[in-house]
Amino acid sequence: MNFTRAAIRNNRVTFVMLLVLVVAGLIAYSRMPQDEDPGFIIRVAQVTTYFPGASPERVEQLVTDKLEKAIQEIPELDFLTSQSKSGVSVIFVNIKESYTEMRPIWDDLRRKVDRVKGDLPENVDGPFVNDDFGDVFGIVIALTGEGYTYAELKEIADDVRSELLFLEDVAKVDIHGIQEERIHVEYNNARLAELGLSPTQLSEILESRNIVIPGGEIYTTDEQIVLEPTGNFDSLEDMRKTV
Repeated sequence: MNFTRAAIRNNRVTFVMLLVLVVAGLIAYSRMPQDEDPGFIIRVAQVTTYFPGASPERVEQLVTDKLEKAIQEIPELDFLTSQSKSGVSVIFVNIKESYTEMRPIWDDLRRKVDRVKGDLPENVDGPFVNDDFGDVFGIVIALTGEGYTYAELKEIADDVRSELLFLEDVAKVDIHGIQEERIHVEYNNARLAELGLSPTQLSEILESRNIVIPGGEIYTTDEQIVLEPTGNFDSLEDMRKTV
C-alpha cells in the first residue's frame, strides 16, 4: 500500500492524527522536569597517598599495591586505575553504572583504606579519599573590609558561612584565602642585657605565657561550669606587657 497516496486521499484523518501527535507532544514537553543544574551521579573517587622521597617503584610496591588489594574487595567496584609517581600514589576507583546510592559505597571505601594504614610505611601521609568530583560552585562571594584585621574578617566569614548553610539548596560552603596570623617580635639587645635575658629566654617566656591549661569542671544543681585557666595572648598589648 502507498501510505503517501492513502494519506492524501484521507486527508481529514491524516490531519486529525497529526493534530493529536502535536497536542500530545506539547503536553509531554510541558510536563517534563526541568532543572537549571540537573543532577548527575559521579561514580569515581580518588585515593591519594604521599610517600616523600620514595621512587615510583617503592611507591607502587609499598603503597599502591596494598591499597589496590583492599579496594578490590568492594563488591560494587567496576575497575580501578593507578599512578605511582615519585613520592605520590594516586588511585582512581570506578563504580559500576548500576549503582546510584554512592554514599554507602564511599564509606565502605574509606573503611577499606583505613584498614591498610597500619601496613604502610611510617612516613606516609594519607591515604586521602576524594569523592567530591560532583560538587559544583554556584556562587563565589568575596569578603573585603578596610580597617579590619584578618582575625576579624575570618570571624565575619564564619558567620556568613553559617547563615548560608541554613539555605535549603546549599550543600557546602568553603572558605578560601584565609591568612594565617603571625606576630614578629623585634627586641633590643641592650634592653635584654639590662633585664639579664637572652633571646632564647625571651622566646621561652613568651611560649610559657601563651598556654591554655585544663582546670577541671564544677557541677551545680542545674549546670556544668568548665574552668579554663589561661594565659594566652588576646592582643599585642598582652605581649608587650609580658617582659
